[in-house]
Amino acid sequence: MTAGEKAKRLLRAALAAAAASAFAAPAVAAQYPPRRAELFDPPPLIALFDAVRVPTRAPLDNPNFAVADAAPAAVLLDVELRAEPVKLDPLDLAWSLQPEEKRDLALALDAWATTGALGPERHRLRAALAAAYAARDLAPFWIENGEWRASARAALARLALAADDGLDLRAYAAPDAEKAAPTAADELALSEAIAAYALQARGARIEPERISRLVGAKTTLPDPALAVAEVAGAGATAGDALQAYNPTHYGYQQLREKLIELRTQRASAPASDGLYAAATGNVTQSDVLPASKSKRRRAAGLAKASTSRIEAEIIANMERWRWLPRDLGEERVEVNIPDFELAVVRNGEVTHRTRVIVGKEATPTPIFSNALQYLIVNPYWNVPPSILNKEMLPKANGDVAAIAASGFNVSYRGGKLVVRQPPGERNALGRIKFMFPNDFSVYLHDTPSRNLFAASHRAFSHGCMRVDAPFAFAEAVLGPGSGWSESRVRRLIGGSERYINLAKPLPIHIEYFTAYVDEGGRIVLRPDLYGYSARVRKALGLGA
Repeated sequence: MTAGEKAKRLLRAALAAAAASAFAAPAVAAQYPPRRAELFDPPPLIALFDAVRVPTRAPLDNPNFAVADAAPAAVLLDVELRAEPVKLDPLDLAWSLQPEEKRDLALALDAWATTGALGPERHRLRAALAAAYAARDLAPFWIENGEWRASARAALARLALAADDGLDLRAYAAPDAEKAAPTAADELALSEAIAAYALQARGARIEPERISRLVGAKTTLPDPALAVAEVAGAGATAGDALQAYNPTHYGYQQLREKLIELRTQRASAPASDGLYAAATGNVTQSDVLPASKSKRRRAAGLAKASTSRIEAEIIANMERWRWLPRDLGEERVEVNIPDFELAVVRNGEVTHRTRVIVGKEATPTPIFSNALQYLIVNPYWNVPPSILNKEMLPKANGDVAAIAASGFNVSYRGGKLVVRQPPGERNALGRIKFMFPNDFSVYLHDTPSRNLFAASHRAFSHGCMRVDAPFAFAEAVLGPGSGWSESRVRRLIGGSERYINLAKPLPIHIEYFTAYVDEGGRIVLRPDLYGYSARVRKALGLGA
């Protein structure tokens, strides 16, 4: 006999017993012998369902029929009893087989993921984490046998120090690391706080292009579920794994250390003037603030800057470090716009440094990363339409012939005026330009107006960057062992364009840092030339 047949037999017996009990008459009748009508009234179940019973046996005519001798209900109704197997819901069965820990997590997860008082970004974050828990069969990341795992304690310790990296997790209530019996709600709260930390550490709080359309930097955000899984899998080093989502660049780490130092000192005493410096090396005091202010007023203004104001500026600059690629390249070029300076870095050391002229406030130099690919000696200058229409034509009173007479090549292509300046000493690009093709059509180049490098506030261009001592820079970017010395590159000066390809593309990063730490460990502040730092501070809730 199969298990199904046994179940049917048991169910049939249970139904028959229940029916017999339902149809049994009281032990004491109101009248003896019973009336015929009482004997043949429809049974309660038949009356309940309004069913029609067709008898197949002869009526009982014996008026002395004893109620106690009544046959079972099945005999009276002349029906065949069947036992139908109950169809169980597989989800109910699976639920009943889950450990209590998983059932608690599932119930908490359902309420947590569907909370309606959150914004769309928070809802998306929780939905991603809910999917991660579902994918791992509701196994907790952080709790085991009713206690915190080592990874949870390490991650909670790092979360408590989130402010050291300029992060703001006040909206995410992390659970207590010392809680003896963490709950399912604690599990979910920890996962959400860790995911939020990882996202903020990679720059999720600000979309760079919203600061300006000329900010071409891109942030690469982590998958929150993968971030939680990675940190959870790090065990006792989970705190280090979480902190590693912040930039690892040396410049960022210096600012982070200075932020901690300033906050520690603010808690005990006012910041001293020695904590920050106006300049170092060949950069003068006048580089710190616009030249319109006297040296005394500039120094006084810097000394009176509140520690909290400096902290906000440091945090804003730390945020802009998150916009840079994780790997800047062992060999690279960095241009810091507010510092009006360029540096060539090889193997972590600055091998060449020079001054640059950057875009005016009205025509900012874009911020982005790319790669230098080749140099052009004796370049032509293709006059951009914006300069042609806004400056050259109005200056010539619309006289194209006058433009041609001044040494420019004038032609028409597709009905549009095209103006080029041939190579030469008067060429706006000077004798050499450095190419890294990009969407902003900017590059580094020489200039015939070399006297402008003597100014401390060097924002004079239409967006491109002019380089001081460009042939020395050419030797630096071509690199040792290339065979291209400064003198050899100079020998190419002439009347026609000459190209020099780099052996391999050299990463270049056009940056915007108004605060950094100098070689002496002091904070250097630079003017917010384009107002980007103020916008970042405002976006982070640090004040405009």
